[in-house]
Amino acid sequence: MAPRKSTTAAIQSIDTSALGEYNTSDYCEKQYATVYYALRELQGLSVKRSLGDSFSWDELKERFTEVFGTVEERRYSLEQLLEYAGRKFGKSLQDLQEINDRSWARRKARSQQQNNVVELPNTAEF
Repeated sequence: MAPRKSTTAAIQSIDTSALGEYNTSDYCEKQYATVYYALRELQGLSVKRSLGDSFSWDELKERFTEVFGTVEERRYSLEQLLEYAGRKFGKSLQDLQEINDRSWARRKARSQQQNNVVELPNTAEF
């Protein structure tokens, strides 16, 4: 029996440089920040449970940056971060997105709470 010849069309990448300022980043690049910050939060909550009162978010952020780099300076690919999240925390991309969404909702609520300080009327004016 003769072996089959397989022909696949070569996919040419689209040159998006003509879009200039209207060019958007790839989907993977958008997801990287979501995964990065969700992992940092999960790591922080895990360490906070074990350390208790001696836990510091600032110190965790510094150490996390030493290991994983920053969002701009990517030491690991998105796939590697997702594999780490799966192995360490049992979380998928969808789980990490939900964690990040809840985190943003908490930050937004906290910001609104701080901005909506109700001023009580001066009782001397009555």
